[in-house]
Order: sequence, then C-alpha cells, then structure tokens
Amino acid sequence: MEETEELLEDENGKSVPVARVLDSAYTLFTSRGIESVTMEDIAQKAKIAPAVINRYFDTKDSLVIKTATHAWATQMEAVLPNIVKPKYTNSTGYVQLEQIFILFVKLYEKHQEFLRFIYLFDAYAVKEKIQKDQMTNYESKILLVKEIISVAIQKGIEDGSINQKYAKCGDSLYFTLIHTFFSTAQKLALSGKMLDMDSQMNGARQLTLLSEILLEGLK
Repeated sequence: MEETEELLEDENGKSVPVARVLDSAYTLFTSRGIESVTMEDIAQKAKIAPAVINRYFDTKDSLVIKTATHAWATQMEAVLPNIVKPKYTNSTGYVQLEQIFILFVKLYEKHQEFLRFIYLFDAYAVKEKIQKDQMTNYESKILLVKEIISVAIQKGIEDGSINQKYAKCGDSLYFTLIHTFFSTAQKLALSGKMLDMDSQMNGARQLTLLSEILLEGLK
C-alpha cells in the first residue's frame, strides 16, 4: 500500500509536499555538509518561507533525521521491485545474496551522493548526540534492508548454497557482510579519487571484486 503524501501549508496557504523540502535538504547536505546548512538555506532551496519549515520541523535535528529516513525510503523504492521478481525469489539464497551485492554496486555507480550523505548523517548523529528514540523511523528503513539480506542468508543455509557452519552466526554474519561492503562503498564515494593512484582503479570494479570475495567465503 502506498503511503499518503505528506503535505505542509506554505505562507500563502497552499499545500506543499514535504518531500520537496526533504529533497532540497538532501541536495544541500550532500553538497555542502550537514552542519553548514541552515534552515533558511533549505527554505530558499525549496522556495518557501523559513517560518513554514520552522513550523513543521521543530528542530534542525528533526529535519536531518527526516531527510535521512526519506533518503533510505527513496533507495528502497528502487530496490524492492527487483526482489519480488520470480528470477530472484526462485533463486538459491546464495544467488539472492549475489543479486543484492549487484544492486549495491549499482547504487554506488548511480547514487554516490547517497553513500556520502549517510556517512555525513552518521557522523552528525554521533556529534549531536541524537537519542535512539528519535531514530525509530530511520532505523525501520534500515531494518527492512536487514530483513531482505537475512532472509537470503537463511534460505541459503537451508538450501545448502551457503555453508552450514554459518547457521549459528545469527545476525553477526549479516553485520559482517553489510558493514564490510557498505563501509568500502562509502570510502570510495567519499575519497575514492583523492590520490593519483586511486584514480587508476575503478570503484565499481573494486566493489564487484569485494562482493566476489565475500560470497566465495560463504560457500
């Protein structure tokens, strides 16, 4: 079921999609960093009065968290259609994981700004000491990713395509795989071409190679 579009009322009494504000915030955060962007900057980018944003978002933290939640939801909307196709659902757990890694490589190729933003958001949340209860909706989006990968892992263990020795690893296997891959993808997105020697290596190729190494270890 599609979610009802959230709206806010601008200074002229017209309805404005909250997504417009969040997309504007996302663009500014990814290009300039979170700390340097003000609510006024976002209002100007979204072409609404600052008072409208301040009325809807009581603090900058709440706007930042909402933007991060929106960013994850947007990415998941693009991913979910791929994991309900028969080609995916009828595959072994191992092959499903393989397909998930391919989607992550495509994410790196097409949406490096998302990887940069999540890195900046994590750093901001730690620095500003954002409380766990403020992150509930954000975490729910990440848990959806966790569920997809965990289901593939469990299926692989049950169908024999993933080594039985990992059956007792529980969530440790998920976190090891995702942290290793996602952290590398973020590193490449943030500073993959900082040095001359970095520019000699293709980031997507490095991630593909990493996924092959991780998957090979699961057999």
